[in-house]
Amino acid sequence: MAFMGRVEGTPVFVHLLPSLIPSGLLRGGVAVVMDVLRATTVMTHALAAGARVIFPTLSIEEAQAVAASLPAGTAILAGERQGLRIAGFDRGNSPGDFTPELCRDKSLVMTTTNGTVAIMASLEAERTFIASFANLSATAGAVEDAVGGARVLHLVCSGTDGEISLEDSLLAGALMAALDQPRDGRSMALEPANDSALMVAAQWREVSRDFGSRPLASVIRLGRGGRRVRQIGLDPDIDLAAAVDQFHLIAEIHRDPPRIEARTRG
Repeated sequence: MAFMGRVEGTPVFVHLLPSLIPSGLLRGGVAVVMDVLRATTVMTHALAAGARVIFPTLSIEEAQAVAASLPAGTAILAGERQGLRIAGFDRGNSPGDFTPELCRDKSLVMTTTNGTVAIMASLEAERTFIASFANLSATAGAVEDAVGGARVLHLVCSGTDGEISLEDSLLAGALMAALDQPRDGRSMALEPANDSALMVAAQWREVSRDFGSRPLASVIRLGRGGRRVRQIGLDPDIDLAAAVDQFHLIAEIHRDPPRIEARTRG
């Protein structure tokens, strides 16, 4: 990557778990939250399928209360614990379940073990985006516009049950690589600001060299999160999570209350 070795540019921190974010560090910056398996992938699919808004919540009780506060028939209650759909919820956490027939003009209320926790931990950033492989390039373009050479960039990985996850670190590295690609005759100058940024960039370079013989989905299956998804019988979710640039969709968090809405760049 061209950014390696630069001494000036946009500082980029990678936080491999929400718990590793130093207090106050996100303030004034731009954050990108990723939970490849599977919350942010689901959110991207739901918004692409016509969902009007997504309300991330931390607990089952909070999700139920938010859904109950919305007009009758307009809410989809979705989420998981231990990877499985929560009893009484409309859907779990499988991206293929969020079709246009289900999502169009609806509000998605969602709670997950890892992804919604990472989202709520990132709200002190000035702007916060939601990323998946499915909207990788669109997110890179939005981040470049938002940073504008004056803000620090934070890539926040959700992890799996409090442990670092392979798939989220891969997406963080892929996003750094995408930001390094020229757009409109220019590219961002990224300055890795912590060792985690250097690590995920190097990991993505190494892994992406072998995609001809070992596709991204095969790599994701190797990780703890991938093994968990397979163990609970949801292996097709991994293929959807590994599909790059399915949608030219930007997902951004707005505040008061926290909610995720979509737009296209341009």
